[in-house]
Amino acid sequence: MDDQTVFLSSLGSGSSGNAFFVESPEGAILIDQGFSRKELLARMEKCGCDPHKLKGALLTHEHSDHSCGARVFCDTFNLPLYATPETTARLTVSGNLPKTVRTFEPGAVFPLAGFNITSFALSHDVETVGFKLQCRELQIGIATDLGIVSESVKRHLRNCHALVIESNYDREMLMNSQRRLELKRRILGFRGHLGNLDTAELLAELLCNDSKLLLLAHVSRECNDYGKLEELCSSRLKELQKEHCLFRVLRQDEPSERFAISAV
Repeated sequence: MDDQTVFLSSLGSGSSGNAFFVESPEGAILIDQGFSRKELLARMEKCGCDPHKLKGALLTHEHSDHSCGARVFCDTFNLPLYATPETTARLTVSGNLPKTVRTFEPGAVFPLAGFNITSFALSHDVETVGFKLQCRELQIGIATDLGIVSESVKRHLRNCHALVIESNYDREMLMNSQRRLELKRRILGFRGHLGNLDTAELLAELLCNDSKLLLLAHVSRECNDYGKLEELCSSRLKELQKEHCLFRVLRQDEPSERFAISAV
């Protein structure tokens, strides 16, 4: 690794588990721990991520598909977990809080593993946050669970070299699914999730000429279609003349490739 390159891998993303491994020349961060320790390690090995390089773990919120491996994994590798006060309180109740915790308020900025990390509030559940990671000139934006995209969120995600953003559902598939009506309303609501068409529309505001990587995250296996979403995103990037931007639709059952990103 040279001092201008950052590596980013999804260890899996969807309703059954989420985790991202981000590595700078100074160390690595695990963002969300939504799989067991055994599964996290197996997926790291598969995509070439070294857990011994980790300097800490970030948690977006306390839902189990993001946090179920937090305590065991962090304690095994003696990692501090960075989480908001409410997330920390809820992990305490569930017995899933690691020994070492660093709390931060949404909006806080702090350094970790060679990154300057900016947290920002998302409209999903209590104290859900996204992160912008900056390593020298390179910027990575991550927002995996959000019902709506506020101007504040757009400001944090705009013009990043790599963008990880939710594209959870196809509206027609969601409405035709067997899910309860109240669950459908929650998913469509302010504290729910972002649908394919909303995400596609947002790309015009978020991507720029320096955008190199777009990862579509938290894709529902029941209410979405990987192939259909790939076609939609490919068409949208062509329309925006952003075909230089590599994109992938992240899978639940397998890790992504290890993406090398630089600002030049």
